[in-house]
Amino acid sequence: MLIYGYDNTSGPVLFREELQVSNALIGLVNTLPLIAFGLFSPFVPILSKRMGMEKTLLIAMFILSIGIFIRSLGGISILLFGTLLVGIAIAVGNVLMPGLIKLSFPYRIGLMTGIYSVSMNLFGALASGISVPLADLELLDWRNSMQIWSILSFSAVIILLLRLPAIISSNKKVPGEVKSHPQNNLFKSKIAWAVTIYMGLQFLIPYSLFTWLPDILLEKGFNQEEAGWLIAVFQIGLIPANFIIPIIASKLNNQRVLAFISGLIFFFGLVGIALISSQLINVFLLLAGVGAGTTFSLTMMFFVLRTNTVAESSQLSSMAQSIGYILAACGPIFLGVIAEWFHGWTAPLVILMVVSLLIAFFGTIAGKNETVSLKVRENLR
Repeated sequence: MLIYGYDNTSGPVLFREELQVSNALIGLVNTLPLIAFGLFSPFVPILSKRMGMEKTLLIAMFILSIGIFIRSLGGISILLFGTLLVGIAIAVGNVLMPGLIKLSFPYRIGLMTGIYSVSMNLFGALASGISVPLADLELLDWRNSMQIWSILSFSAVIILLLRLPAIISSNKKVPGEVKSHPQNNLFKSKIAWAVTIYMGLQFLIPYSLFTWLPDILLEKGFNQEEAGWLIAVFQIGLIPANFIIPIIASKLNNQRVLAFISGLIFFFGLVGIALISSQLINVFLLLAGVGAGTTFSLTMMFFVLRTNTVAESSQLSSMAQSIGYILAACGPIFLGVIAEWFHGWTAPLVILMVVSLLIAFFGTIAGKNETVSLKVRENLR
């Protein structure tokens, strides 16, 4: 249901005709989850401290199931409200999952992060690919096609409920005790800011491409069917990188070279997308997808590797995602305006190339073998 933690089962092709919504409202539906991620993420560690990590996730999955189911029950107002619930629930999972991996699989962090990243993108691609065909079936419509995905989130509710007795009996309260004013300390950490900027910039490129790549390809002369397959090529590049990179990163003493290379992969992929109008563009779309998967997986690993405790992991995840998703939400809008000003997509793609080089730069800082708590103590002296 998610690509990059983003709800993508409510594509405008499903509801545009019946609800007769404008492009502005469609843009709001697509952007609302990102806004919810950014605004709600800072509150997740507070809730987790009070209720415990698993209980917080349980409530989030319940809200997610409700949001997915109800958003197709009425008109545009219900759709927006349900989408907002979905965004809030996903924000909880985005923030807490790195800490949960650190807590539950301390000796398998790379492997489990890879499985988490792959499953998130794989199910996202699956939802994108079959939601429209489901809506076209004789016994179903677009509302049923959107509601059916609540089965998966409700399955997560059942799994967490089965774990609840063990959680209560062991009286676990994770991510654990949080020291006073942890966020203020994180804001003084150079490593925390490097991870945050790295995450925000690496989110900006894929979300911009997901939004505008069809227009870019159409301008190059590809038809709509070809553009659809080319976008799939970009998504295919994500999956192997999502699995392999966390395993490699976990075995390295530091991830500076890997993070630097991730930005360069993005850069060369974008150069090819900008310059090539033949079928050779498949290679560079695949390369850009590898860059997206590499940077995303490294970000998830940084939440674990740059922290000493589960509490710090959740706090760093909260800080980075609250800022990163707001930046990601602004990126497509900004690039759309730039494209209108320059009457084409060359200038926006050049901007994304510059962003990819910044990713390489901040990745060399975020990849240092240091933790935020160590940097906080140094900065407080």
